[in-house]
Amino acid sequence: MNKLIIDADTGSDDAVALLMAYRKYPVENILGITLVSGNVPLDQAVLNTIYVNELCEVDIPIYKGADKPLSRNYIEVFDSETATKIALSYSNESTSAQHVHGVDGLGDIGLSPKNKKIETQTADDFYSEILEKESNLDIVTLGPLTNIAKMIVNNKDNLDSIKNIFIMGGSSNALGNVTKFAEYNFWVDPEAADIVLNAGIPTTMIGWDPSLYDAMIDIDKINEIASIDTKFSKFTNDIQVTLREMMKELLGQDAYDLPDPLAMSVFLDESIVSQSADANVRVDTRDGMTRGGCIIDYMNIEPDTHKTRIVQRCHPDKFFELLKSSLI
Repeated sequence: MNKLIIDADTGSDDAVALLMAYRKYPVENILGITLVSGNVPLDQAVLNTIYVNELCEVDIPIYKGADKPLSRNYIEVFDSETATKIALSYSNESTSAQHVHGVDGLGDIGLSPKNKKIETQTADDFYSEILEKESNLDIVTLGPLTNIAKMIVNNKDNLDSIKNIFIMGGSSNALGNVTKFAEYNFWVDPEAADIVLNAGIPTTMIGWDPSLYDAMIDIDKINEIASIDTKFSKFTNDIQVTLREMMKELLGQDAYDLPDPLAMSVFLDESIVSQSADANVRVDTRDGMTRGGCIIDYMNIEPDTHKTRIVQRCHPDKFFELLKSSLI
């Protein structure tokens, strides 16, 4: 079994994905969590990750990574109107998603870790050390790909250690959640996403579109999760409060989607994937409406380019069963 590193920007869906990994993957094989600014600023992501560690009673090392994208500014945004205005502009700025996940990223319900200690080693140094020591490594990414792009650029001679990267990001059908075309993680740092997807490492991309179709938790599923009645099930529902309010406004229903847990589920159980395609993916790095969008060579026009496995659909029932079994 390969060793695992998880890269996250720990907001409400990342937290559930971490919980699933801790409950379903051998803890001794999880080498660490590296963190990046995205859903929330870096220091808040650290606090949220510590809280999940404490909830699950594990001592997984936590490493601070990039506090901004490779070449863009990063600012906190607390309302949808401002976030959309910036996303549709030709600005160089990237924004947090605190209007989606809450100011603290966990629904603003008052959660705080007891301990504030993390590793003193940076994520960059951690990756360099691990790539020299380990020969069978998997990486699951749940946030903007800044840390992973830096790892690739700084460790070109040791990338064979990485057997697979599972990326929550992008979209297989030009369906976006920041703009018409762009998924949030790729939009925040499109330059990093393009580097990672074309580094030649075996890569699986689980975009926002299968999450929308196959990882939507409606009110019946919310109630089913509540009926499990453990600290894990309560945590999973409670931290989605900000997102649930947004879904009521956007879709007219009490629901929340779980893109990061779906990506983690694909890593944990390949049979959850029901439809996928192999193609080269480039990420649009131009400013404006198409920034962060995926340009996918489904026709294999450039046959010699690196191919990414693109997950297009998953089995929603299998995903939900895996999620529930993680919450017992």
